Amino acid sequence: MSVLAAVAFLMASCGMAGSRGNGVDNYFSAFTTFENQEWSYGRKIEFRVDTLRDSVATGGSLMLSLRHTAGYEYSNLWIELTYPSADSISTDTFNITLADDFGHWRGRGSGPSIQKSDILKRDFTLIKGSVVGLRHIMRPDTISGIEQIGIIYLPVKDK
Repeated sequence: MSVLAAVAFLMASCGMAGSRGNGVDNYFSAFTTFENQEWSYGRKIEFRVDTLRDSVATGGSLMLSLRHTAGYEYSNLWIELTYPSADSISTDTFNITLADDFGHWRGRGSGPSIQKSDILKRDFTLIKGSVVGLRHIMRPDTISGIEQIGIIYLPVKDK
């Protein structure tokens, strides 16, 4: 397991909700838990970046961390990421593969939960006070089996 995946797994498995970071570095993480393990298309998740040391952190990696049940009906999850860039809001879409062609989960976990983490963007700029948004863009309006989702910003090491 990579260091990034281990960090995400530990944070999500501890049930962290809300945002984390202590303001003495440029690390940031935020998670939300879904009531009844359901995520409706109209529910955009927004994370306010409030714990950076600097007003702008550049060069780090933005990672997605997701926890789902073994009963999740799909092999993937399409998400839309919105974030500030220059003078506008940027939007990117990502297809997060959760199972291989044989139906084996690609994440790790024990019991009914599977944890999957993946880097969405490298060399990412995070702005203190900004909002980073996530929403699913799957065909069904409501998807079941999603327990928790979050973002983790891993800054480059201070020089």
